[in-house]
Amino acid sequence: MTMSGRVSLFFTSLLVGVAVQAADLSNTQLKNAISLPPKNPWITDSPYAISHHDAAQTDVTEVDGPRVGGRLNSDQVSTVPLVWCSAPLYKLVGDDTIVIASTPMGLLKVRATGEDFELVSSVPYPNREDVHAEATDDRINEVMEDIDTARRKKQDWRLLFESWLLYYKLNINMRTMPSGAYAVIDKEGYHYTFYDMQHLVKSFDNNEVNTPLEPVKYANIVAQLPPEDAEGVDRILGINMTYDGHIVAAATGAVIVTDRELNVVGYQLFPGEWMENSVAIDDKGGIYVVTSVNMHKLVWTGTKLSQAAEDGAWSSPYDVMPEGEAMKMGAASHGSGTTPSLLGFGDEEDKLVVISDGNATNAQIVAFWRDEIPGDFKQKTGTQSRRIADQIPFSLSKTTVEASPVVYGNGVLVVNSTYPEPGPISQDLISNAFLAGTTRKPPLGIQKYEWLPQENRFVESWGIADVDNTDWMPPAVSTANGLVYIANRRNDTYEYFAADWVTGEKKATWVFPDDSVLWNNWGGITVFLPDGDFLLGGFFAIKRYDTGGMR
Repeated sequence: MTMSGRVSLFFTSLLVGVAVQAADLSNTQLKNAISLPPKNPWITDSPYAISHHDAAQTDVTEVDGPRVGGRLNSDQVSTVPLVWCSAPLYKLVGDDTIVIASTPMGLLKVRATGEDFELVSSVPYPNREDVHAEATDDRINEVMEDIDTARRKKQDWRLLFESWLLYYKLNINMRTMPSGAYAVIDKEGYHYTFYDMQHLVKSFDNNEVNTPLEPVKYANIVAQLPPEDAEGVDRILGINMTYDGHIVAAATGAVIVTDRELNVVGYQLFPGEWMENSVAIDDKGGIYVVTSVNMHKLVWTGTKLSQAAEDGAWSSPYDVMPEGEAMKMGAASHGSGTTPSLLGFGDEEDKLVVISDGNATNAQIVAFWRDEIPGDFKQKTGTQSRRIADQIPFSLSKTTVEASPVVYGNGVLVVNSTYPEPGPISQDLISNAFLAGTTRKPPLGIQKYEWLPQENRFVESWGIADVDNTDWMPPAVSTANGLVYIANRRNDTYEYFAADWVTGEKKATWVFPDDSVLWNNWGGITVFLPDGDFLLGGFFAIKRYDTGGMR
C-alpha cells in the first residue's frame, strides 16, 4: 500500500469513527456544527417564504416538527380545495400566519393563525378568469371521487382513463399546470409567482390577515426580450430571489432577471440546451442553472447577468442519456431532473452544488465546485470535467432524479423517482402519479450520501429501500430536532415518517386518515407551520395536519 493509500485509509477510518460518534451527539451539538445558508434579507422572515425553503434550495427548516407518531383521523385535518399546489408559502404578520397557495388557476389566501385554516380569498391570475371559474370545488371533488373509485377497485385502465379525464375536466394543459409551481414572498410581504407560460405576477394584501390577496402588477417577461431572442424561450419553469432583491426566472432556453416591478434587467440564453428546472442562488450573486447537457454558474453582479469567467461564472458538462432515451423510460427531463441544491456555507467548508445526472446506466449524484477549484485537485476518472468534485452512482434510479437533493451539513439525501411501469404516453406525469403504487409498481427507495471533505468524495451513509416515492416529494430536515421527514405510502394509504438524519433510524410515523387520494402530496414540498403542523400541497387540496401537539 502506498503512503497516499495509508493516509486515505487513516482518514476513512477516522471519519467512520466520527460518524458513529455523531449518532450519539445531541442534536444541539450537531446543529452547532453545521452552517446553514445565509438568510436572504430580501425574503420575508418566515420558515417557508420561498420554494425549497431557501434560495440555496436545501429543503432544510428550523421549525421543530412532530416527534410522536400516530394515525390521524379526519378531525385532525383541515383542507382548502384547489386543483394542485406544489407547496403553499406563508408569511407572519404580527400574531397572524397567512398562507398563500399559487395554483394552476390562481392564488388562494388562507388564514392559519392559531388553529385556523380558513379561506380568505381565491382570485384568478390576470386575464385567466375563465379557467379559474371552471375549477369549482364541486368539480374538483367530482374528479377526486372518480379517481378514488377506480383506485379502490384496482382497475388499471379505468384509473388511467380517469387520470386522463382530469386534464379535460380541470383544464390541465401547458398554459395552466406549470403555473404557480415556484413562488417567493419578499421582505415587504409581496408574493411573486409565474403563470400562463411567460408571465410573472406580483400580489399583495396590505399585510392584513382578512384582506384578499390581489395581483398588483403582472408582465410577460419573455415579450420584453428582443424578438430574435424571445423565439427560443417557451415558458417559465421556476423562480428564485437574489440577495439584492431581484427576481430570477428560469425558463426554457434562458435565465431572465427582473426587478421587483417585473422589468427585465438581464438575461442569458442557452441555445441548443433544454432547461427543465428552477435555479439555486448563493449570497455572492451566483446563480446555478442545470440544462439538459451542462451545469452553469451565472453571476448577477448587481447590474448585469454575467457568464464571464472573470466574474466567477463557469460551465461544465455532465453525463446524460442520448436524446429521447430518458423520456421513453418515464423521465420528465432530457438531462438532470433536479433543481440544483447548494452544499457548504461555512468559511472553511467545501462549496459545492449538487444535482442528479442522466447517466445511461443509472443516475449519479454529482457535485461541482461552486467557486475556485482547489489547486491540487485532479480531474477524476469518468467525470466530464475537472469542475466535477465527485460523482457517485445512485443505483436505485435508472433515470435522473426528479425531486431535488436535500442537503444538510455534508449530507445529501435523494429519492428514487423512476416509475418502473410508466404510463403509455411520454411525460404523462399525472397518470403516473395515480397509477404507481396502486395498479402499477411505484418508484422505491431513498439513499443518503456523505461528502468527505478530507478526501473530496461521496460515500454512502444510509438508505431505506421500501419508501414509496410515487409523489416525487423531496424530504425536509428539521434543524430543531435532527429528523428528516419523508413522504411514503403503505397499503395504498398515504403517510409520513421521520428518521434520524445521522443514522436513518425511523423514529415516528403519521398515517393519514384513509385511503383517499385527497391525502396525496404529488410534486409538493414538505412544509411545517410554526406550531409544527404539517402544511402540504398536491392535487385537490392544501392540507393542514394537526401534528404540532405531537412534539
